[in-house]
Amino acid sequence: MMMETKKAIPALSILLSAAIAVTGCGGSQSAAKNSDKSAAEGDKPLEIKWLGNGTAGMYPGEDAYIVQELNKRFNVKLLPVKADSAKDQELSMLLASGEVPDHMLVGANSIGKILDQGAGRTIPVDMIKQAAPNLWKSTLENYPQLEQMSVYKNGQLLALPEGTRELFPFTAVRTDWLKKVGANMPTNLEEFKEVAKLFTTKDPDGDGKNDTYAFSLSTGYSNIYTLAAAFGISLPGGTVKDDSWVKDKNGSLIRAQVSQNYKSLIAYLADLYKSGYIYPDVTVKDQDALFSDGFVGMRTAGWTAMMPKYRPSDWFALTFKKNPQATTDYLPPLKGPDGKDAVFEKQSSVWRYMVVGKDTSDAKLKKILQILDAQLVDKDVHNLVWRGKEGVHFTVNGEGMAELTKEYASNEKQAETGIKFFIVNNRNEEQFKLSFGNEAAVQANIQKSYKTTDQLIPAGTIIQSYSEFGADVKKIEDEFFIKAITGSWDVQTEWDNYVKRWNAAGGDKITKEVNEAYQKLKK
Repeated sequence: MMMETKKAIPALSILLSAAIAVTGCGGSQSAAKNSDKSAAEGDKPLEIKWLGNGTAGMYPGEDAYIVQELNKRFNVKLLPVKADSAKDQELSMLLASGEVPDHMLVGANSIGKILDQGAGRTIPVDMIKQAAPNLWKSTLENYPQLEQMSVYKNGQLLALPEGTRELFPFTAVRTDWLKKVGANMPTNLEEFKEVAKLFTTKDPDGDGKNDTYAFSLSTGYSNIYTLAAAFGISLPGGTVKDDSWVKDKNGSLIRAQVSQNYKSLIAYLADLYKSGYIYPDVTVKDQDALFSDGFVGMRTAGWTAMMPKYRPSDWFALTFKKNPQATTDYLPPLKGPDGKDAVFEKQSSVWRYMVVGKDTSDAKLKKILQILDAQLVDKDVHNLVWRGKEGVHFTVNGEGMAELTKEYASNEKQAETGIKFFIVNNRNEEQFKLSFGNEAAVQANIQKSYKTTDQLIPAGTIIQSYSEFGADVKKIEDEFFIKAITGSWDVQTEWDNYVKRWNAAGGDKITKEVNEAYQKLKK
């Protein structure tokens, strides 16, 4: 896979743990029943009810172009299910009707409910290896500790995690501003502070007004992702949603937001804010506009946001339309305290899961796996599922990026055609190029030199305490983040109180459960 990491997902609910006990126990009987069905189905086209990726709440019909093409290629009769599995109410109504689809693409937050209701069957790993070896390989690349995840039990999966290792977020820096103030791209924290000062005090946009800053902040961590790495921690930003855990001096795991690394990061940011280098209004919602309108010279975001040709209407592309003289480059990893290298945690989010219906036969399951697998190795099938037929539904531009034709660019036409309804969001290098163009390869090459570390608690690990205490501890984290940085609280004197309140709100219970999970993972 070309993409190196990132991204993440909230911990799954307590329901999944109960589901494992309920669903796992009946696995052998379910498999036997489904196997009996398989023998009777023979070679006739198999009817497969498919709950997939709807476009803007719209879905293809049975006569859609892509549906018919897949039917011919795989000797099936696909029946698209017109429901939005990302909406709990629609999902509940669908399952309550008794019409359980054979394939269900569901959000990570819904997987516990799905399994708790007994809506899914087990997926034998040996079957995946045989019928979909490329799918299995890509899954392991994204989730190397798959067998430690809670959806794995005794050589079978209760659901197949879906997603792709992502690139780390990038920080875009206005290099025309660097040139105007006579500075170079910073490489360490001291140089970063100096550039922040110059961006604020030396009128880098040349309009004669004192209205520019280095960057902005909000309760989210998106704009400090690269800075946090300099302090040896990864915080949610861009496509990254996972909580990070680091080892304390005793070898136990401690959440990044209550670690000494985090304390040092907050103190550094508080110094920048006090100096006036951070945009003063930390309640501003549209941080993108601050960058595109030229009020700040740095903005951190997920890697796809930095692709003007892929997102021609988004804030990054808009920057160059509003400021024709603007130029940018990526902030490199910064040397941290004592000259230590920045560290980026390799994350791979479970965006969604693929669940197989409880009454789906082995024969249908194999067909589903074959359709998913073909997308990874058969260029025609991949293009068909993702964008239709070349020359009719899409073309490839000079950047190597596929673009839907004008006739099929609307959501309505994509839904009508079946574009992206049957996708598995794992792609090889050439397929990423088709999606994002040459810039994706450029970005990936830049990040090859990053110092990385594996997650201590991998994505998809179920921490039951999150469902009860997660919101409470996050509220305390957000409060400290804003008040400590803006000077309402002194970082040094308030730190111990902050950690005590964090633990009292349930952080101690989350930490205890995380460490128990960590010890099991080690074994």
